[in-house]
Amino acid sequence: MKSEKKQSILSIRKLNAWYGDRQILINLSFEVQRRQVTALIGPSNSGKSTLVRCLNRLNDFTLNFRFTGEILFKGRDLYASMVDATEVRMQIGMVFRKPIPFRCSIYENVAYGPRISGVNTSVRLDAIVEKSLRRVGLWDEVEPILDGTPDELSIGQQQRLCIARALAVEPDILIFDEPCGELDPMETPKVEALVRNLKADYTLIFVTNKRRQAARVSDFAGFLYCGELIEFGATEKLFTNPQDIRTEQYVTGKLG
Repeated sequence: MKSEKKQSILSIRKLNAWYGDRQILINLSFEVQRRQVTALIGPSNSGKSTLVRCLNRLNDFTLNFRFTGEILFKGRDLYASMVDATEVRMQIGMVFRKPIPFRCSIYENVAYGPRISGVNTSVRLDAIVEKSLRRVGLWDEVEPILDGTPDELSIGQQQRLCIARALAVEPDILIFDEPCGELDPMETPKVEALVRNLKADYTLIFVTNKRRQAARVSDFAGFLYCGELIEFGATEKLFTNPQDIRTEQYVTGKLG
């Protein structure tokens, strides 16, 4: 039987990060397991978004950002000089709090990634678009209006479209950075169910400051507070038998 360490797809080792002189992350170390949902929880300004932006190199675009430590993806240093950052962002996709559809048709939103990856036949693109939209439960809702724009969709449908767009390039890891933050109560359960279903094929990282949501969707969870990873482990244990008093205070609503 393989050990948990051998099953990890991401290894974060002694990660520190700064914006200018302000340190945001402090000596973080943990492993992300394959085909599991890992939740990152904690109050606002605890470093969650900075952390996940390190994992797919979005912080490359941020002025005065610097870091120390290692992030290994399948055993390879994500920040090594020969690593293509654009390729990293396709292998480790991101879904943001506010859906950001492209200014093109629903079809072209999903086909965009495969096109730039070299898929250029209509038959293959059609198959990828349909498969991706079915994966997020959106195909039946949008099939008659594929040539229409995302403006015709509800905010929840737009978020699922963005997830379909990310899935179309078959990433290894998909990061959700508070994906339900802009959604109404009717749409949120659809995204939560989607996250649970997707772990059969993908590794998922789910950022949220909603405690109950993290408990519902994740297998592992890490609690960040003031830039430190206070506790990390199986979600059930972290919520029912936390080892640090700050974790206990947070999951019971007394902190943050």
